[in-house]
Amino acid sequence: MLGLERGLVKLQPYNDKWRKSFEEERELLSSQLKELIIAIEHVGSTSIEGLFAKPIIDIAIGVSSLDVIIELKEKAKALGYVEVPVSIDGTHVFARYKEKKITHFLHVMIYNQSLWKDQISFRDYLRSDPDAKIEYINIKEELAKKYPNDVVSYTNNKKKFVDAILKRAKKV
Repeated sequence: MLGLERGLVKLQPYNDKWRKSFEEERELLSSQLKELIIAIEHVGSTSIEGLFAKPIIDIAIGVSSLDVIIELKEKAKALGYVEVPVSIDGTHVFARYKEKKITHFLHVMIYNQSLWKDQISFRDYLRSDPDAKIEYINIKEELAKKYPNDVVSYTNNKKKFVDAILKRAKKV
């Protein structure tokens, strides 16, 4: 149901339990990180009803400044998260594992700056545009077949579509 081994790409049809898992995690994170964060949002494919997704809950954490990252890192670690090295400037990523499978990613970034706005805009656009959602499902399925053991290539090859959706979202 929830979780995928690191590096693998396996898509599942949308599952209502993903929303519940996010809500439970948001409650936990809010109670433990409340003085460090501004906002918590469910992002990524598991946040878009009807979309096929890797069964990993992506959570955007908005902070006022990355100066809080050291304290946030310690608190996230106490909740079972480990920091993941990433190449996106201005974002810190943490993963939670269960039985060697990643179940949740935290994406910590400055609230309301471009990275934050892009995450929310992409999600909201796909929630509101059924044709874009279908197009994204087709791209994801094709890439999952092509890169079943290479999540980096899978992700990088979605970038052109993501960028096109962000341009459309800015026009709305």
